[in-house]
Amino acid sequence: MQRDPEPPERRSRGEGPGEGPDTDGPTAAAADERQPAGADGADRAATADGAGTADRAGTADRAGTAAGAEAESADERRGTAAATGPPQPAVPTAEPSAPPSGESPSNEPPSGAAPEPSGPPRPPRRDARGNLVLSTSSSAVLIGVLSLLAAGVLVHLGMVFLHVAPPNTVSRQYEEAIDGYIYPEFEQNWKLFAPNPLQHNIAVHARVETRGPSGERERGDWVDLTAFDAEDIRGNLLPSHTAQNELRRAWDFFTGSHDAQNEPTGPRGLLSETYVKRIAMLRLAEHKGLDPSTVQRIQLRSATTPVQPPPWSGETVKDETKYRTLHWLPVTGADVPEAAR
Repeated sequence: MQRDPEPPERRSRGEGPGEGPDTDGPTAAAADERQPAGADGADRAATADGAGTADRAGTADRAGTAAGAEAESADERRGTAAATGPPQPAVPTAEPSAPPSGESPSNEPPSGAAPEPSGPPRPPRRDARGNLVLSTSSSAVLIGVLSLLAAGVLVHLGMVFLHVAPPNTVSRQYEEAIDGYIYPEFEQNWKLFAPNPLQHNIAVHARVETRGPSGERERGDWVDLTAFDAEDIRGNLLPSHTAQNELRRAWDFFTGSHDAQNEPTGPRGLLSETYVKRIAMLRLAEHKGLDPSTVQRIQLRSATTPVQPPPWSGETVKDETKYRTLHWLPVTGADVPEAAR
C-alpha cells in the first residue's frame, strides 16, 4: 500500500514523513506560545457563562414581574365581576338575511328605523371675552329689526312733538297727517298743570231706542256710563287704562270737534261721533245686558257738575248740573263692537 502524501500543514512545519510533533523541539515551543491563547479562551468562556447567567436571571425577573401583573389583572377582573354581578347571557342576534337574487345589498336604513343621532349640537361661538359671536345673517337680521324699532320710535316722538308744540310751518303743512296719526289713540291732554285745572265733574249718559216684538219703538231711560267706570276704579289698586280714560277722552274728542250746536267742524267730527257711539254701546252691553241687535238709535248727553271748594277756602259755588244733549244717532251693525255681540 502506498502512504498518503503528507498534508501541506506538516510540510509547512518542517515535519518529515512518519515524524510526529517533537515535544522537545520547535513544536513544544509553539505549544508553549499557544498556552496564553488557551487562557484567554478560558476567560472568554467564563465571561460568556457569567453573561448567560445574568441573562437568565434577568429573564427570570421579567417573567416574575409579568406573572405578578397577570395576577393583579386577574384580581381586578374578579373584583369587577363581583361588583357588576354575574355575567349576562349573550343575546343571540339574528343574522341579516341575504337579499334576493338579482338585487344588490343596500346600505340605506329600513324605512321604519329611527334616524341615527347627528351628535350633540355645537355650542355657540364666543370671542376671547366670552361674548356671543353671531353669524353674518343673524347680525343682518338683528340690525334690521333694531333699525325698524328706532325709526318707529323717532316717528312717534316726532308726531307727538309736532302735535303738542305751538303752531309752526311744519305742523301747519302736515296737519292732516299729524292729526290722523295722533287721534284718537295718542291724543294729548295737558290740562293737569294748566293755570286753571278742571274744576268740574263731567259724566256721560246714554239712552237707546229699541224696536219691540210687534215693531213698535221703545225709548229707554238715561244710564250713567261714567258711573260704571267709577265703580271699576274705586277700590282697585291697579285700575285699567280703559276704565280711567277711554270714555272721558272720547267725550273730549267729541266736544273738541263739534261746535256749540253739536255740528261737526270737520272730518274729525264724524270720526268722534262713531267713536263715542261704539263705546256707549259696549258699556250698555257689558253692564246692562243690552241686546245690540234690537237697538235702532242712541242718544248721548253730558252732565257737568262743579266741584265744591273746601270749607276753609271761603268760596261759594252754585251747585247746579248742566246738561248738553246730543241728537239721536242711528246704530248699525258696524257701530257694535265684537265684544258686545
